[in-house]
Amino acid sequence: MGRIILYTGKGGVGKTTVAAATALQAAKKGNKVLVISTDAAHSLRDVFDQELGPEPVKVAKNVYAQEIDVYYSVDKYWGKLTSYIQSLFNWMQVDDILAEEFSVFPGMEEVASFLWVYSHYKEEKYDVIIVDSAPTGETLKLLSLPDVARWWLVKVFPIERKVLKVIRPAVKVVSDMPLPEEDTYNAVENLFSQLNAIHQVFSDPDITSIRLVLNLEKMVINETQRAYTYLNLYGYPVDSAIVNRVMPPDLDHPYFHEWKKFQKKYMKDVKNLFNTIPIHEAPLVSKEVLGKDALSEFGKALFSDKDPAQIFHKGKPYEIIKEEETYSIELKLPFVSKKEVNLHQVGEELTIQIENQRRNIFLPKFLAKLNVDSANLDNGVLKVTFK
Repeated sequence: MGRIILYTGKGGVGKTTVAAATALQAAKKGNKVLVISTDAAHSLRDVFDQELGPEPVKVAKNVYAQEIDVYYSVDKYWGKLTSYIQSLFNWMQVDDILAEEFSVFPGMEEVASFLWVYSHYKEEKYDVIIVDSAPTGETLKLLSLPDVARWWLVKVFPIERKVLKVIRPAVKVVSDMPLPEEDTYNAVENLFSQLNAIHQVFSDPDITSIRLVLNLEKMVINETQRAYTYLNLYGYPVDSAIVNRVMPPDLDHPYFHEWKKFQKKYMKDVKNLFNTIPIHEAPLVSKEVLGKDALSEFGKALFSDKDPAQIFHKGKPYEIIKEEETYSIELKLPFVSKKEVNLHQVGEELTIQIENQRRNIFLPKFLAKLNVDSANLDNGVLKVTFK
């Protein structure tokens, strides 16, 4: 069974460098590795100092790299869907070039990233797939897509499809506007089904590990806390945190004294905040980490002689527990207060919301027949009891 490692963090913390160094270090341990960039602002080619493309390219022994190209991916995965969208724009007399541009609607790049990773995983060509993701907000949007897709597939899609079958003859009488055909709906249904399968792979702690990359700065630490909370909310396993650009102890110039003092304080905070997962440290180096030699040196400093493909920590983000006549869902929600959590149940859906992030949990049938009896948040664990 292959491994997927996804690096996420605030923009500029060094995710690309960490991902590339991890790939080279994992390859030294005998793994065949693919590192794939899902960030629209690709910099993977820069750190490897080599041109990359929309398909995997060999960059070192047992190491391949790929940068997602949204237009290439749309052609590969959404032929039927984009053909219909373009025909609709043509009917509206939109310029051909604009029609092609508009047919790539928001979110397609995020979906394409998931599909590529899942496709590589299913093909089993690589032992380890390392994902250099977009900044935190985009990654959270990416990781919430399977939930959204599953909700759409279960709730909206069947109704829309049935309605269109009924109204199609009437529409054709009054308008020549193109309507989606069955093969278009089949393509969309296949897409949603894949996203559902992807969620299962990404939430399996035996397969996937998400790693948080951060610097010792207050804003970065705060954003990393939020990311950790939301990743737990979505049910994705976080196995470690990477603290990048830590000042070495022998750096003793007066210019850095204040900076070192703040880093020492923030490192203490990080160790307290993320005390349930391992923390790896990467030193601040005197020059840019570019090229395979520099990346290999960086990877050794980060992981020592460990295989970075190993699982550093495993724990269920949530689990269902039976206690006498009641059932409970326990969900880890660190760094959250009671007043920030809202939840409600409608039939088989339990909705949990923290600020602007929402998770729809489709309950098992035996739980859907029960009602929420109570909800308690204690020591970063939300316990929802059904009766």
